This record gives sequence, structure tokens and C-alpha cells, in this order.
Amino acid sequence: REKVIGFILTTQPEKWDKLKQQHGESVSDMFLKRLKEEIEKRGTIDVLRRGIKDYGVSFDLFYPEPESSLNERSNILHKANIFSVIRQLYFSEKNNKSLDLAIFINGLPIITLELKDRMSGSRYSVQDAINQYREDRDPHEPLFKFGRCLVHFAVDDELVYMTTKLDSMKTIFFPFNRGNEGGAGNPPCNGYRTEYLWSEILAKDSLSDIVSHFIQYQDIEDENGKSTGDKKIIFPRYHQIDAVRKLIEASRQGPGHNYLIQHSAGSGKSNTISWLGYRLASLHVNDRNVYDSVIVVTDRKVL
Repeated sequence: REKVIGFILTTQPEKWDKLKQQHGESVSDMFLKRLKEEIEKRGTIDVLRRGIKDYGVSFDLFYPEPESSLNERSNILHKANIFSVIRQLYFSEKNNKSLDLAIFINGLPIITLELKDRMSGSRYSVQDAINQYREDRDPHEPLFKFGRCLVHFAVDDELVYMTTKLDSMKTIFFPFNRGNEGGAGNPPCNGYRTEYLWSEILAKDSLSDIVSHFIQYQDIEDENGKSTGDKKIIFPRYHQIDAVRKLIEASRQGPGHNYLIQHSAGSGKSNTISWLGYRLASLHVNDRNVYDSVIVVTDRKVL
């Protein structure tokens, strides 16, 4: 509560004063009630990107990093985002259970993590973290409802797995690893093999980039390609983030070069192409567009 209200008061005080004229001393409770309703209806990622409206007053809940530096206020607002962490987060009003770690942006929970450390002599591994999510994390709890958190990570010192939807024993986890010599897993390093998760992926700028440009809802289709009415959250796999970011960084040096990006079957080539296309279309260097247009040539009927 304190982080949400603190962010609003710091970045949008005039709007808050306007809302206070409507709600009086109960303005905080009424605003949080409205925020809760919008998250339950639209999901956290949509609220972060599009904000909410209460009594005709529009509020932003997150400020993405601007594509260029022309607007100084946009840069100031982006730096005002509050990234925070809670360890041993007690998530239920029904029991005393807690999860190892939760990450918040401006007071809104976006990521949970269950951590296992085999190097300390513990017998527990990433599989135990996966089992914990499946067996001991009720998907009906508000924190674990679909769309509330953007991703749930199961982590030990060697491997990382993730899911965007908790569904008890039917929960599907995907690897979030860097690969090791052309195979699965993570390469050896001087520290933890999984330290890239917090040093690369969960760093503030990286997380801001993922929230702004990668995470998306997609319709679930049946075997005939028709929408079932259900949706899924797409959180990028490590190799997808890595490919897009490397190509964006290379493109900052200017156009005119060729690159080959190789993805195995079923590893999300379409999403990587789409994310890259949109990023190239808005890429700026010295406040000027790098590309005038982006053309995708594909042998698929649907991309």
C-alpha cells in the first residue's frame, strides 16, 4: 500500500489532490479498491502499461524508459519507478504460508520466486521448487491468480524454470536457462550458474524493458486455429531476450549488416521476430530513427 500511494504522490500529486476532492480522507482506501478491481479485470501488465481511471482522473502506474532523450520529464518519471523486493512474503489470510521472494514495481507484485540452494548441503533442488508451486501454492489465492503476477520462477544454483500460470498439478514450467555447449542447462561460472537471473534479467533496466516491450497476452487456439476464448501470458524465454537485445545493440551501430539467429523447433521464433520488428521500428540513436521501415519476409501464412 505504502509503495503504491508513495509512487502516486511523488509522480502525480496534482491528480491525487483532484481525486481527494471526490473521496476526502478515504481517498487512499478508495483508490486502492479501484486499483484492485482493475487488476482483477484487466491483469497487472495492462494496468502497468495503461494505468487506471478513478472518478475521471487518469493515473499512471508505471513509466517506461523513453525511446529518446528529447523529453526530459519522461526520463525523470521513469527514474521515479519504485522497484522493491520482499523476502518470505506471507501471501494468505487463511494460513501462515510464505514464499521465498516477491518482486514489485510501484507496489504491484509482478514476480514470485521459490529458491533452493544445493551448494549449502541441502538436498532440495529446482524440482522441489516446481513441486512447491504445483502442490502448495493455491492458484485461487489473490497473489497466484492468473494475470496478477507476470511470472513465477523456480530456481536453484544450477537451473531456472518459469511459468506464467499456476494450475496446481497441471502447471507447466518452461526452462529459463542460457544453454550449455549447445545443450540444456547453464555453463559453469565462478559463482552460481543461475546468477544471470538477477544480474541480467531482474536488474531494474532489464525488468523495465521486459515489462514495456516483451510480456504479452495471447489467445489460446484449438487444433483448428480458432480462439477458445482463453488467454495465456507470454513471458520471454532467456534466448529470446538475448537474441532481441543483441540485435538491437548491434543495430545501434547502424544498418547494413547481416545476422543469423537460430532457434530450435518450438522455441518461439515467431515471438522473437515480432518483438525484434517492433523494437527496430522504434529504435533511436542520437534521437533519430535508425530505420525508416521494417520488412518481415516469412514462409508462414500467420506470424
